[in-house]
Amino acid sequence: MIVALFISTALALQMNEQATLTTEAQTAVREFVQSSPMGKMMFEFAQLEMHASGAVDILIEVLKAFGRQQEDRLNEENTIWQNRLGDHNARRIQYESLVTEGGLAINRDRKKLTQEYEPRKEELNEILTTLKTNMGKNEVAKKNAEALTNEITEAIKATDDTLEYIKRCSQGSFIEVDKINDHLLFLQKKSSKSTDYVGSIIQALMQISEKQNFADREVQKQLVDLLQSLRGYFVETLQAAYNDEDQQKLLHENRMNQLENEKQVFEKQYSDAYAEREQRSLQIEDTNRLLDTRGKELSGYQDRLTTENNNFSQNQKIHDDLVAAISGEIGFIEKSLDVLMTQAFSDELQSAINKAK
Repeated sequence: MIVALFISTALALQMNEQATLTTEAQTAVREFVQSSPMGKMMFEFAQLEMHASGAVDILIEVLKAFGRQQEDRLNEENTIWQNRLGDHNARRIQYESLVTEGGLAINRDRKKLTQEYEPRKEELNEILTTLKTNMGKNEVAKKNAEALTNEITEAIKATDDTLEYIKRCSQGSFIEVDKINDHLLFLQKKSSKSTDYVGSIIQALMQISEKQNFADREVQKQLVDLLQSLRGYFVETLQAAYNDEDQQKLLHENRMNQLENEKQVFEKQYSDAYAEREQRSLQIEDTNRLLDTRGKELSGYQDRLTTENNNFSQNQKIHDDLVAAISGEIGFIEKSLDVLMTQAFSDELQSAINKAK
């Protein structure tokens, strides 16, 4: 009796458990079928096939074929995407390289401009200014040398004229005081840079000539003595000048040659510096134009890189959405095939067919 009761209880529990499992499976199947339009359509197609042939084999084959088609589609999309990804990475690397090289080229050109061309141009400006100053000094030195030569020549001529007139006066019986004074004044003017000795004699002569008492033999003697003394000095000076004239001419020619050589050197240096400055100016202009061009190219590369990255981001979103959609369809097919193989689906399908009768 007890054994029979135990067996009956066990059988009842087993039947309740099976009923519970069956109910849960049917609920899951019902929720899957009713959760989406595709689920409802699949269930309706299964009803028609079950009603017509008593099985759902065609639906299963259709789902499997569609699943294979979606898997092929997914593989094709992933292959296409890998190719796009490779192309994108190649273009991105190319644009990044162009951007980097463009930036480095700009830095090199700007460094050459600011550290070489512009400082050298300023240095050349200073050199040209210095050369202009030296050339001006050279011209002044040449003029001074020529003026000194002219002054010496005029002094010698004045000395010759004075000596000649003094010689005529000493031989004549009448002395023209005004002319003597004129000669002495002219000689004084031309000998203004001579020695104190000449100046003192000329001063004494002029003091005597102011007395205008040439009847006094003492006065005449004083005048003649001073004139002879001055004449002797002038003769000696003139003789020394004549003796030294060749040497002075040689020194003068050497000095003038030296100044002329310096002038030619200055002019050559100035010409070279000016030409180099013009070259630096052109280099600066060319470099500035090049920097402007490189800047525009760099901006273009940066824009292309930005566009490439933006397009890639958009394409990646499209790819991800498409992969997600295809994967969702494949997942639905796999779930559908699992459901079709269950007894709960068959029961739910049979129940729907019975209700439709």
